[in-house]
Amino acid sequence: MAATGQNTDIWQAYLEELPSHHISSFQNAIALEKLLATRIPSVLTSKEEIRVRVTDVQNGGSDSILCETAEALQRALTSDDKGLRIISIHSSDSITPLKISPRLLAYLLRRYHVHPSFLQVLLSFGSNVNVSEAGNSHVYLGGHEKNSYITYQINYVEEKHHRKTLTWSWRHTGVYHHHSGAKGGKAFDLFILLHPNDASVFERRIHNELQVATRILAGSSGDSEHNNYIPTALHSLALSSFTGNWRWYLRDLGRQFEKHNDLALTAVPEEATPLESYDMVSSLRDLNDSVLRAQVCCRGNLELVEKLKAATASGVLTTADDVLRQIMIEYDAKGTELHGYLASCDELIPRIRNAIDLAGYTLSLHNQLDTAKIDRELRDLIGHLEMLQRDSVDDSAAVKIITFVSAVYLPGSFIVSLYGMNFFVFDTDARQIVIAHDFWIFIATWLPLTLATGLIYVLIVWFDAWWKRKPFRLFERPVRATRVEAGLEPHVITKS
Repeated sequence: MAATGQNTDIWQAYLEELPSHHISSFQNAIALEKLLATRIPSVLTSKEEIRVRVTDVQNGGSDSILCETAEALQRALTSDDKGLRIISIHSSDSITPLKISPRLLAYLLRRYHVHPSFLQVLLSFGSNVNVSEAGNSHVYLGGHEKNSYITYQINYVEEKHHRKTLTWSWRHTGVYHHHSGAKGGKAFDLFILLHPNDASVFERRIHNELQVATRILAGSSGDSEHNNYIPTALHSLALSSFTGNWRWYLRDLGRQFEKHNDLALTAVPEEATPLESYDMVSSLRDLNDSVLRAQVCCRGNLELVEKLKAATASGVLTTADDVLRQIMIEYDAKGTELHGYLASCDELIPRIRNAIDLAGYTLSLHNQLDTAKIDRELRDLIGHLEMLQRDSVDDSAAVKIITFVSAVYLPGSFIVSLYGMNFFVFDTDARQIVIAHDFWIFIATWLPLTLATGLIYVLIVWFDAWWKRKPFRLFERPVRATRVEAGLEPHVITKS
């Protein structure tokens, strides 16, 4: 809470002076105060590190100072406001805070009465470009009397070369331009540029183009209509520094798509593993998201080109007639170029989605084949189990018969072992076995004992059925469940 209150105090003076310089009915000061208090900590550095370049262009020459301390920046900003001033604020990376402290930025905004529309560009800095905001360039063109304001953000991609691969990074650059018809007939132009890194292409091109532009102004008088050439050219310079990257980015996406598409077309469902199909679908979805993001960014850049073209034609950005015609032609060329990029995206997106569908169908068909294979194996297993069950039933019946026969012969064996061979006599004279007169004793003993054994067996079977609550069956074979009862389709089992 203390930090939030301190941040509010820093911006209070700037917010209080806004109504005296800009139309207050169009500015929501309460919302701006809340945004500055909550978003600034993630946008501006909290360390004592400053990297701001102040470039002044006047009298046919330019002077550039790189300020890395607060004192150096304040000295550079307190100099006279003449001609053209470019204030470049750098960041180490697009997602890292800008290298300027909140107090110095508050001083900068108050010093030049910066239009509050620039705060939307400023507060969106430091976050990666996403699809939901990629088409929003925060374009504002307006003004009153002798003052005009132009604010916008350019979203684009840049190459990053590594040892083995080529990757792309999403960037954004913020531009603020205040043109004022100064007293005494001399105009003053202020540019505030937000760069995504220390080695910004835009920054390097500015210094290269200033050398060319100052030579154009060297032979002109101070009130020449050529004095507005450099401010107008800076907008063209910002667009041309980044819009050309889309061509190579889309070409790289096209090459990636061709590889994935070839794999999707040649994939065999029986051979493709689920992991491979999933990885293909995931890669294609990521590729589709990249093309969608490029599409909305190009659409936002096209909107920006149309707005700058209209501002140049309407006189918000005034320049010489011959330069005006040249810049209008360049804007038309940029618009045609961006239309071509959008057409490439419109052509690529449906093809990627078709490849995603094809990879998804391959994965689905692979799953169906696996399911059918498992079903066949399950059916074979059930068939083997049925054969095993039938063999078990047959074996069980055979065991019962053997058990019953054993029960019949077991008492006789017992009686024979009990009486020995006393019921049979071997007549040596007649050379034959003679049954003893007391053989009836064996019959009288064996037969009741056999009946008693069978009765005990029947009682045991009956008691087991009663205990298990099953119907009493002695010699009836158990009925096997059919496939209809088991909920299975008919299956023919053949024996070799």
